[in-house]
Amino acid sequence: MSETREEPTTAKPGLREAVAVFKYRDFSLFWFGALLSNTGSWMQNVTIPFVIFELTGSAANVGITGFFQFIPIMVLGPVGGALADRFSRRMLLFITQAVMAAVSFGMYAVVASGRATPGNLTVLAFAYGLAGGLNIPIWQAFVSQLVPRSMLLSAITLNSTQFNASRALGPFLAGPIIFAFGVSTALFINFCSFGAVLVALLAIRAERLPGQRGGRPRIISEFVDAVRYARGVPGIVACFIGITAVAGLGSPLFAFLPVVAEDVFGIGRTGAPEALTGEGIRAGLLYGAAGLGSVLFAPLILGKGAALSRSTMMVIAMLTYGVATAAVGVAPSYGLALVALLVFGGAYLAIAASLNTTIQLLVREDMRGKTLAVYIMFLTGALPLGLIAWGQVAEWVGIRATAVSAGVLLVLTTVYFIVTGRLQAMSGADEAHSEANRH
Repeated sequence: MSETREEPTTAKPGLREAVAVFKYRDFSLFWFGALLSNTGSWMQNVTIPFVIFELTGSAANVGITGFFQFIPIMVLGPVGGALADRFSRRMLLFITQAVMAAVSFGMYAVVASGRATPGNLTVLAFAYGLAGGLNIPIWQAFVSQLVPRSMLLSAITLNSTQFNASRALGPFLAGPIIFAFGVSTALFINFCSFGAVLVALLAIRAERLPGQRGGRPRIISEFVDAVRYARGVPGIVACFIGITAVAGLGSPLFAFLPVVAEDVFGIGRTGAPEALTGEGIRAGLLYGAAGLGSVLFAPLILGKGAALSRSTMMVIAMLTYGVATAAVGVAPSYGLALVALLVFGGAYLAIAASLNTTIQLLVREDMRGKTLAVYIMFLTGALPLGLIAWGQVAEWVGIRATAVSAGVLLVLTTVYFIVTGRLQAMSGADEAHSEANRH
């Protein structure tokens, strides 16, 4: 590799040390390219549920489309993980990102031509998920290749911050664009945004690691090896348990924000041209509030949060996440719903940073891609099931009661984790980080 392997710092991870990771050229290129590209992707993540809900008026159909997008990610995650441990992660990412760009153009084309249906959009979402299934574990493993081990905590947290900044900016921009210029414009902007990360990947110098041996991956046997390896590391098992609860119970709220906007606050019910600007801004704020919360809370998590153990951070974040999810459901006004979503987003960042850094610090390099793929399987297995459940329950009792129920279940699940000590093993990553700083 190039300059990304310097002598480790012994400084306590905090905000100043976290920002210092930008001195590594490859990480900076990847981070800024990803920020632009993911902003477009989050515009798409809001636009497609919006189109489905406008076409059908059904929250259940929104959930079904999300289900078919995430199921292939769960299935193909192990393949992506195995490839990440054998071949150049940079080139693999270039290929998967190019395929996702092509599918995004397909979404734009069917919507712009007036031929969009729930069926063809679901098929395209499924195709997008196929590429995404390979992409996600490779992406996660690639971040660790761009900085020295002592800076891994900062790199992963900033990667999560980038993701959540785009989750704020993308949906916020999507609202005004959808209402003022139409859904096809939002989808076309997303297609163009892939250029940022593709150019960054071409400019990055990181190549194959010494341990990446090439050859044909043995998908099933390597997946079994990864599961067997992960079972022997209690901290990684704790991460699998934590992400399953979070993804299944809380994360579906993101996909249903267009339903919350229209059914709860009446945003988008009128088509009057004079209301477009106001409607778009209100929608954009609601769609982007969770991501904005992640950005606003990032300094606190990077600074004060670094003093907490991983397990303590996870418990606090999960309790907050559950309360905020329920608060969205009971919020009597649009403004209070925004506040709840800001807190929801901050808690999500703390959860994501805790889980990702725990795994990255505990996993062996030769098992990194495969183990991350198993982690992604838990995430993308629980999420589509949660989408289906949220959608069906929302059809029966409404989106407000659904959010409250999910939030209460999250709090009860966290209390169970506290009583049983299920997440305590995550603190083993703190020792691993201290060890990395000593060498």
